[in-house]
Parts: sequence; C-alpha cells; structure tokens
Amino acid sequence: MSVIQQLYDSPVAAAIRESDNLFPILQTFHILGTIALAGAIAIVDLRLLNVAFRREPPAAVAESPWVGFVIMALSGGLLFAAQSAKIYGNVFLRVKALLLVLAIANVMLFHSTTYRNVRAWGGSVAPPASARAFALLSLMLWTGVIVTGRFIAYF
Repeated sequence: MSVIQQLYDSPVAAAIRESDNLFPILQTFHILGTIALAGAIAIVDLRLLNVAFRREPPAAVAESPWVGFVIMALSGGLLFAAQSAKIYGNVFLRVKALLLVLAIANVMLFHSTTYRNVRAWGGSVAPPASARAFALLSLMLWTGVIVTGRFIAYF
C-alpha cells in the first residue's frame, strides 16, 4: 500500500485533486478516449461476427484503435493517481483491472494467431470460428471494462 500512498501523495496527483478543473477535464478525455477505443473495437468485432460491415473485408475495418487507447490510458492513469489511496480497495476497480488485462491479452492472442490470415477473409469467405470467438469475447470484455469503470465512482 505504500506505493499507492506515494502515488496519491505525488505532486501531480495532488495538483489534479486540488484543481477545480483538472479532474473533470481528465474525465472528459477519459470518456472520449474510451469512446474512440470502444467504437473502433466494436466495428472490428461486429465485422468479425458478420453482424455489420459485411461488404468490407475484415482487414479494411481493422484499423488500429491506438489513439483512443493512449488517451484512455493516460487520462485513466492520472485519474487513478489522484484517487489511488481512496479507491485502491474498490472491488470494481479490481474487476476493471482484471477485465482490462484479459481484454488486452485477448487482442494480443488474436493478433498472434487467427489474425495472421485476415487477408484471406472477405467476399464470400467468412471469418473463421476462432475469429468470431475472439470478437465475441472482446465485446464482452471491453463492455465489462466500461461498465465496471463507471461503478468505481459509486462504490
């Protein structure tokens, strides 16, 4: 807990807590980053599930959501630092962290396995069952990250 307390007591965290504007500005960026990330991921996952964008080859909709992820991660890290000592024991924070790790692992595993053949899918060739499984798991995990993130503030 001492590392968490040191993070909480850091000048950056204190400045965020003591400012009338920094915390809501960071929250706004966190929400915008989440929207950008979740939107990009949802488009790819829905395409892999053959629910939307069926005319587009999966490789064409699989644009990188890195900008949203970076904005979300930086703003989320700063928001966490500002509240770390108060929310460290929050069950929703812990579940969100677990879901985030699992969601990132899912993306990494998908890209190191199934995604290698993405150019072969498209037209009349549906994504393989493994791609659909990764996509469904992705939608569930990222939804869980967002939902548990919202609950952190209330418990």
